[in-house]
Amino acid sequence: MKRVCFLLFCITLMACTEQKLQQDMEPFPEEKLLYAERIRVDEIINPEQMVLKKQSILVTDSRNHDAMLYQYSLPEFKCIYKGGVKGQAEDEFQVYPRIWRTLTGKVYIGGYTEFSLKSFRMDNTYHLSFEKKYELPISSGIPNDRHIVRDSLSIYNETDKLAIKKINLNTRQEAGQILFEPDDHPEKYYYENNGIMIANDSLIIYAYVYKKQIDFYSVDSMKLCKRLVGDNIIPRIVIGDIENSLVYYDELVAGKRYFYARGQGKKKECIIEVFDYSGHSIAKYILDIMPGAFDVDEENRIIYGYNSEFFEDGFLKFTF
Repeated sequence: MKRVCFLLFCITLMACTEQKLQQDMEPFPEEKLLYAERIRVDEIINPEQMVLKKQSILVTDSRNHDAMLYQYSLPEFKCIYKGGVKGQAEDEFQVYPRIWRTLTGKVYIGGYTEFSLKSFRMDNTYHLSFEKKYELPISSGIPNDRHIVRDSLSIYNETDKLAIKKINLNTRQEAGQILFEPDDHPEKYYYENNGIMIANDSLIIYAYVYKKQIDFYSVDSMKLCKRLVGDNIIPRIVIGDIENSLVYYDELVAGKRYFYARGQGKKKECIIEVFDYSGHSIAKYILDIMPGAFDVDEENRIIYGYNSEFFEDGFLKFTF
């Protein structure tokens, strides 16, 4: 009986703590409709990832086995690198290229083998030079939303297990995890707590796909430190039917000053909400074309993206 009472006390205490950390999302002081400018390029590509680094943008395209990695200089979108062959050699991609996002000056690219990662330095001419290879711990999980923090920690979202993992790159040991409660059905993509993740040096931010909710966790402790909630956190999920499910957030991008949360909302629009890392609402942008892959140039106030259904000959540019 004492053990049951203690357990109930702990659950009540945790619920009270989470309640204290919860706050309503602020109204956005700026709302703006953005129209896409189309930028044509000579290369035939279908980007899966776009990552801004200095005044260049790195693009992955795993469908083209002769060149799966591209780099363009900005703002003119001149192709300054084209390579990354599918193959079994040391510098070839045995799997497919994946850029691990980081706010440091380095570039991290995985996919040379299933469980390895290479770091590169970028000079002032945007040339990449190899620095170091990391061997990653073997895992059965599927890593998504991959980030490198402090050039020493790998933080990623295991969406199939509803877990965020933190790995020490130097020791190859797990250094912490955050677990989310699964639903009582086998369709993992439609779990109520399914979400997307970004990380910077101090925070892990988790936005829920089907709830108007964003959680802030400490990188060091992996504990919840803030929760933003919108006017409706009751999910509307139709299992097996994403079109009739209400998707609040489906992509996050971490900038140095702000983070950018893309979603659709009740009207099925392309919405990008901008928050600072204290949780304050900064701006809300409605885009006339939904970019699949995208990244943000904060200094020049530009969103770069790609959508082959509307424009397959190049990139989209939204100025805000």
